[in-house]
Amino acid sequence: MSIPALSGVGRAKLLALCFSFALIGAVLSPIRQNWCHPPQDNFPLSYYPMFSERRKPIETFYYVVGRDGVGKRHFIREGVIGDGGENQVRRQLRKIIDAGRAPELAQQIAARVATMSGRRWKSIVSVSVCKGRYSVDDYFHGRKEPVSELVVGSAEVQRRATR
Repeated sequence: MSIPALSGVGRAKLLALCFSFALIGAVLSPIRQNWCHPPQDNFPLSYYPMFSERRKPIETFYYVVGRDGVGKRHFIREGVIGDGGENQVRRQLRKIIDAGRAPELAQQIAARVATMSGRRWKSIVSVSVCKGRYSVDDYFHGRKEPVSELVVGSAEVQRRATR
């Protein structure tokens, strides 16, 4: 009894099947970390401990808030605060606050806001650099106000009068 030779189509299907099984195995391989102590999180095959680890009930965040003429809060996006992505700007913000330079940063952000167009930006009259503590569970259930908030720097938005 002889084994029939694989045709070109049969060989391609076998190769695709092997590739598929290898890919599925690679994607599922981080599951074994659930039974290791301590589990290892290795990029790019990650079991995502940031989603599975227990969170602290209260977390500290660093952010910038603008206030309009009636006192409504408007969170200032990271592109206005500094250069880089959201996480990079948040780290920079924490370092600036820890170094005691938040009042200067508030002045710089207020100057940037003063030059921005758009109804949202035109309504902002002051900027505050804040260190807030939030209940994570409450936040994800819709209660967005901080447990406590410390304003470490603030500045008025000075706009030039237009003719």
